[in-house]
Amino acid sequence: TRILHFTAMASQQPPPSPPLSVPTTIGALTDDLLREVFLRLPDLPSLVCAAFTCRPFLHAVRSSPPFRRRFRALHAPPLLALFREPDMSAIVPAASRSSDPAIAGAFADLLRDDDASEWRTYSQIPYSDGFVQFVNRSTELVVSYNPHMPSLAIFPKKPHDEPYLEFHTLPPDQEHQSPSRVVCVRHDCSWACARVAVFSSHAMKWQIFPESRKPLLQGDMHTICTVVDRFVCWLDPGEDCILALNTATFQFCRMDLPASLRGSYSRFKIGQIKDGRLCMVNVQECTLSVWLWTPDNLGVGRFVLHKMFPLHTIVKEITKRPVEDNVDVGDLMEVISGFVYLSVVYSRDRQSSEWFLSFCLETAEVNLLFKETRRSYCPVDPYIMVWPPSLIHNKEGSETEVTGDSAGADGPVHTKEASPVLFTALQSFKEALIDGDGTKIAEMEAFLLDAELGSLLNRITTLDVALAAGRDRVLRIGARPDICREEMGREGWWQMFKEVLWRASSRLFAS
Repeated sequence: TRILHFTAMASQQPPPSPPLSVPTTIGALTDDLLREVFLRLPDLPSLVCAAFTCRPFLHAVRSSPPFRRRFRALHAPPLLALFREPDMSAIVPAASRSSDPAIAGAFADLLRDDDASEWRTYSQIPYSDGFVQFVNRSTELVVSYNPHMPSLAIFPKKPHDEPYLEFHTLPPDQEHQSPSRVVCVRHDCSWACARVAVFSSHAMKWQIFPESRKPLLQGDMHTICTVVDRFVCWLDPGEDCILALNTATFQFCRMDLPASLRGSYSRFKIGQIKDGRLCMVNVQECTLSVWLWTPDNLGVGRFVLHKMFPLHTIVKEITKRPVEDNVDVGDLMEVISGFVYLSVVYSRDRQSSEWFLSFCLETAEVNLLFKETRRSYCPVDPYIMVWPPSLIHNKEGSETEVTGDSAGADGPVHTKEASPVLFTALQSFKEALIDGDGTKIAEMEAFLLDAELGSLLNRITTLDVALAAGRDRVLRIGARPDICREEMGREGWWQMFKEVLWRASSRLFAS
């Protein structure tokens, strides 16, 4: 009876409740899942914002070179501003998405002169092809500085009798912690002879190569120079060719333009595709063509046609104009890592808007960067955001302070940068020439005096600081117009990131 009574009581007891489930938090996501979500963020500024939300997110980005390569392959480097020639006035795309007047004026008065400086902007051509021209008030010496590479060219007072000196910063391989380098090229007006010297940030000294007496070009002081990955390239409009310095071997080679491009140097740009190979992109008759520098069976290189894209069908979805309308390229601006930056207009419509686009040479995907209601008839140079060094793992220690579980208040924008390697190279250049070798007298005479160099570096620093301040302002306010990053605090960071993460994760699980 007792057994039956106990059994009846046991059968009336409620079943045991299941164990309480532990809620999954955002901090429980694995690095692999985080990186899959990060890949679906819209652009590099959004990734920077996400990475500096907390230490685990920053580690997920820093610790994976394959992730960074995939992100670069999927996202064009963001366009921060366009600088008009010749006054370097800025068009800021983020200003079209923000009512904050600080965005539109982020790069105002970049070329404003200081009466106390020995250097002023060159009134005839203050800004051209990405270079700012400065002239010494006392000696009338003219130099040209590109803040984006950075590069410096010193022009002789007597162009036909004295040499030119060019200093170009070579981009380091951030993933492999390779040293920064500066290459100096001394040449005369006709390029009948040239000498190359290289400065390494690891060795902290110059290596000077023997002088080449082989005629390289029949160019003049208007030869256009650009730095593309492993090459320093000079375009000679008069000879329809490119002179390239291979920065692995420091040997010059001549690259003849294809027959169809000769005489049209203003309509093509030199760059590289995603695998790093040198390419040339040109526009002709509403068609964008890609040419690759390819060696033949004998090892002789030439430009070979790689791809062709009909612009009128590619951009119609963005411009919302009929296919039969006559589309044209307003400006072919830059080719970076397989992405082309350009603007399109409709040539028969004088009141046409101008659409600024990025175009992927691999997938033919077009993204609208921004739209101007009126066409700009002056050339423009893009200011492209590079991959922040603070998102690269550094064995010697982080460049950006991360405390606790969150990034420091300074975040990725206020990272303290080291002195530019170009400055160090310039300051040690003359010492490298003083070794009793009489053949280096030409470089010494063409170089700046100590007082000239010191005042020029101060003038360049003023420009660089103004550019960095404008960049930081665009990145702080432009990505989220209604919240200034300095005033957000940790809760604001979390709120911003959760919104971005939700949109990205929705696309992830939908796919």
